[in-house]
Amino acid sequence: MLQPRTRVPIFSLFLVLSSSFPVAESAIGVNWGTVSFHRLKPSTVVDLLQQNKIQKVKLFDIDPGGLRALKGSGIEVMVGIPNEMLTVLGCSSVASDLWVRQNVSSFVGKGGVAIRVKSEGQKQVRT
Repeated sequence: MLQPRTRVPIFSLFLVLSSSFPVAESAIGVNWGTVSFHRLKPSTVVDLLQQNKIQKVKLFDIDPGGLRALKGSGIEVMVGIPNEMLTVLGCSSVASDLWVRQNVSSFVGKGGVAIRVKSEGQKQVRT
């Protein structure tokens, strides 16, 4: 057992060492789906996300209204690819290019949405 005199230096050493380790960035994310009994306007949802300092959101559905509301918000967006489309999109670059062009491309760019495409199987593709 440590003597009372040695506890303070050891605790002080712990504080010095712990303050020298790099601090990891953290962020809180939210899942956002469109299946509900009482659906809020997308602009209301984005306002709530910003007021609560939410930095990341995952969209379960490709909802153009939600994506339009997220434009210029600074919120990082993960777009879910439905499980039933994974095989087709994974096996065909033509199909995946078409899906991205139809669902993602018009929302990215300067002042657009910071979109990340993510499958339900946790595979991530940066756009």
